[in-house]
Amino acid sequence: MRKEQRKPFNQKHLIFAIIAVVIFAALLSVLTLRSPTKTSDTKSSSNVPQNEYKAIRSNLDKKFNQNGRVVAVKEEHNINDSTSKHPHTVIIVTLTDSQTQKYLKTTYEAVQNGQATDVQKQYIYSIQKIISDEAKKLDNNYDVIQFVYKDGKKYIPVASSQKNKFIIQPVKITQPQQKSGT
Repeated sequence: MRKEQRKPFNQKHLIFAIIAVVIFAALLSVLTLRSPTKTSDTKSSSNVPQNEYKAIRSNLDKKFNQNGRVVAVKEEHNINDSTSKHPHTVIIVTLTDSQTQKYLKTTYEAVQNGQATDVQKQYIYSIQKIISDEAKKLDNNYDVIQFVYKDGKKYIPVASSQKNKFIIQPVKITQPQQKSGT
């Protein structure tokens, strides 16, 4: 007994099959290329705020760089950290002047240890106040402004605020006692 031999494949069927595969591949490529773009556009317009805070960055730059180039101000988008459950924008004011970094490190450590003088407390409070005031101008309650200095390889936050709350509580300063006029 002989097994049936395969019948020759019709050339028309072969051409149609190749054309179908090429069309399918082209459609798949187009859909694959468009999908991430649509997804990211949808994300950025509904879930992820892409706020540009040029005016706030400019104000921070003016306030901290009055006496030369002391800080760098940058803005980062789509940050996921412990400050919010939602992706958000963070404006980071980084102290770049090495002499000021040494002073700030000593001052901030003294405040943290409860050994700061009134002048040191006032210095840290003034930084925190500037950050807090600018944070009130943010577009939503998720975005953050931080002031940091570099200590070795890590960055230490001195001030951090959102629109309606402090992430780092401000230093408590004592108001000078007013003398009564007798």
